Amino acid sequence: MNTAIARARLRRAVVAAAALVFVLAWTAYGAALAGDYVFDDFHSVAGNAALRDLGNLGAFWTDPTLFSSGTGAMYRPALLTSFALNLALDPGAWSLKAGNVLLHATVAVLWFLWAWRLSRRLVASAVFAGLFAVHPLASEAVNLVSARSELLAMVGALVALHGHLAWSRGAHAVVGIGTSCVGVVIACGAKETGVVVPALCALQGVLAGHGSWRRRLLPSVARAVPMALVVVGYLLVRRSVLGEATVQLLDRPGGDPLTGGGRTLLVQLATMGTLLPGCLLQTIWPWRLSFDPQVVYRTSLVEPAVFAGWAAMAAATVAAVWPGPTARLRRLGAAFAWAVALPWVLIPLNMPLAEHRLYGPLVGVGLVALAALPRTLPAWSSRLPQRVGWSVVAVLVVAGIGRSTMRSLQYRDERLIWQQELAVRQDSFRAWWGFGTSSLRAGDVAGAVDALAKANTLYPSYAPPLSDLVAALLALPDGSAQPERAVAAAAALRALRHDDPWVRTQQAQALLQQGRVRGDVAAFAAAETAALSCLAIAPPKAYVFRLAAAARRGLGDAPGALAHLDTSVARGLAPVDLRIERAALLQHLGRGAEARRELLVAQQHAPGDLAVMQALQSLAAPPR
Repeated sequence: MNTAIARARLRRAVVAAAALVFVLAWTAYGAALAGDYVFDDFHSVAGNAALRDLGNLGAFWTDPTLFSSGTGAMYRPALLTSFALNLALDPGAWSLKAGNVLLHATVAVLWFLWAWRLSRRLVASAVFAGLFAVHPLASEAVNLVSARSELLAMVGALVALHGHLAWSRGAHAVVGIGTSCVGVVIACGAKETGVVVPALCALQGVLAGHGSWRRRLLPSVARAVPMALVVVGYLLVRRSVLGEATVQLLDRPGGDPLTGGGRTLLVQLATMGTLLPGCLLQTIWPWRLSFDPQVVYRTSLVEPAVFAGWAAMAAATVAAVWPGPTARLRRLGAAFAWAVALPWVLIPLNMPLAEHRLYGPLVGVGLVALAALPRTLPAWSSRLPQRVGWSVVAVLVVAGIGRSTMRSLQYRDERLIWQQELAVRQDSFRAWWGFGTSSLRAGDVAGAVDALAKANTLYPSYAPPLSDLVAALLALPDGSAQPERAVAAAAALRALRHDDPWVRTQQAQALLQQGRVRGDVAAFAAAETAALSCLAIAPPKAYVFRLAAAARRGLGDAPGALAHLDTSVARGLAPVDLRIERAALLQHLGRGAEARRELLVAQQHAPGDLAVMQALQSLAAPPR
């Protein structure tokens, strides 16, 4: 009876601790619900129409082009599924943010239960899980909706580790295999780093079992085989839909190190040598958090700073795996941190360092800290030293909640984020670029132009900020337009991206603006040429013919403008906007009956379109 009572009390204590960790996560990051979409959220979530159709739930697993409203393709089907289901509940940004907070709280609880099952230290596991739940370093992963991949991947990894651990400790094989394989599917479907989960599970079996490691090795590896088969299947599907199973590391040509493709593996490793020690310190103490971490690119592994950085990481790793009473737990935590960090350490991405990528390593570092500092934690007692220990923990938790809340509140307006960065670093082109694009979305076109011009000045060879500068200049009303500046910026952009049809349409728009504002006939003719040049490098689009028609109208040639629109219709490119423009031209040319027929066709294609209804009403109105 005493044993049964003790077990019941222990279960209640575990449940209470898990609930406390869950509440702490929501307390620290509940302010995220006041935030808005920022950064990549716009093209990957807010502007991705595919996510608003639950009929695409199956397509997410076969079509990587549904990942974003942009032109990029990426295979993260579990992530897209979670977005679609979340948007079906409510399309507001708060709903997606709440989903992220829920996932973070789930990770914190899963981490607590995992650490408790491995260490059998209830209080220590709860304390470190609580600190993880409120850690400010998680703020970018939680508040950036598009960074949900980090949260979901950790949910999958921890579910798989729980399933493997339960199986190795006597749970039914079906339960162990099912749970661990579901975890791997979630992890791989959320982010490519999920492929490391089977190896981590096998290592967990070796380190967490009883007896010699040789006796544990074969059973642990055998239990990881079903998960490994899932990973193989994932890689085969990825190769089928994307054309590649993994990312190329070697034979990169080099060039501009600020772009991922322009950074060789040597430059990547050398640069990471100076960044990783700071990352490790931030997992322990969240100092100098930044939305745009400063990066100095290195070219040699023997540079003093690079050598010292890698030496520091090697020393920290050796200390984590050093023999001792808690070596097994420390080794598993170190392996976890390195495994989930290694992809972005090796693969040259456009941003070499981003805070949300430290979320996974933070899980592993937390396990190392739990194993390394078990005796410094307060126990169930009221003696003075232990009260002091609890006070320290309370201060850390409160400080974490405060800092995480403050950072979350900055996401209510992206401009606040970039203003903070610019207050520290006026030479950050990313900060000026981000401030410019967010100002443009907020309707401050003049402020966007100034900020994007500074971004372009700081990094003139990088096309995206220049493209946004052209867009901002084109958004200026005619009364305050700067057409010559827009034309010059568009020409510079075309020089950088000569074979990009979108760039050519931007150039055509800039020339149309110059022709319209300055009455420049030559600009209209050049706009038509720029627009039609897209046909030589890309499949025809209705937008191209609409731009060419606008140029013809600027030249006073209404029949020529109609000819461009007729060509588009003949090619089967007849969206509603083009039909409305064609009807207006027909009416202008005195062909009212044809104009009405054109609008009726448009109405058949879009019965509830307000623009079509207004055009029909305008056509029916008597002349004044």
